[in-house]
Amino acid sequence: MNTFSRFFSVVLTASLFAAAPVYAGEDAAGYFASGSSKFDSGDYRGAIEEFTKVVELDPKAAKAFDKRGNAKMKTGDRPGAIADFINVIELVPQLSKVFTEGEKELDGEDEPDLHAVAADDLHADYAFAFDNRGLLRYINGNYREAIEDFTAAIALEPKFALPYKHRGYAKHDLQDYAGAIEDYSWAIRLDRKAGETYWDRGLAKEQAGDKEGALDDFRKAAKLGEKSAIERLGEQAAEGES
Repeated sequence: MNTFSRFFSVVLTASLFAAAPVYAGEDAAGYFASGSSKFDSGDYRGAIEEFTKVVELDPKAAKAFDKRGNAKMKTGDRPGAIADFINVIELVPQLSKVFTEGEKELDGEDEPDLHAVAADDLHADYAFAFDNRGLLRYINGNYREAIEDFTAAIALEPKFALPYKHRGYAKHDLQDYAGAIEDYSWAIRLDRKAGETYWDRGLAKEQAGDKEGALDDFRKAAKLGEKSAIERLGEQAAEGES
């Protein structure tokens, strides 16, 4: 390469770098700081973009998933927010133990800040995240792990009926009928119009040997429009007439 060519190459390279935007800290921490600033100023969509850059650079940055989830909640993207919160509880498994086992401290205090999410920072929306992950575990037959997630959801939001009902499902399938009945009863206290929960409790009572209690729940479920209970009562009435 001659002198002119070398000179042209150097000038072209310098021009390209000059034209490229320069970030003060073009790394995960820099993007996180930028995202936090945008979040605090109310620019939630801009914050989401910055936090997305963080997790692309560092897929284990739990705090960025947490902040992005909060930003998504602000924009009305609840499913996206819940997905981010599930990422957090996957990345920081100690969080569930804080609730299910009563631990006060999280391990890994020496980890970089982007990886640390304190239990005290969690809010009610995480109850939906734990409940959703619990349902996935329940569907996959991991009943005991599902119970841990439902318990964490309940600890975060004690007046949230669904995790009580879902924990009842898991206990029911583990043949812990007394435990299932107790959870179904809590769910009913919080939502007395849920005919399905009366039906589920009736089934648990039936399997526990409480035939009268089961029949009473089936009647309540039928009154609330639960089809399975209506069909069961119809069958029993037909059998009684024959």
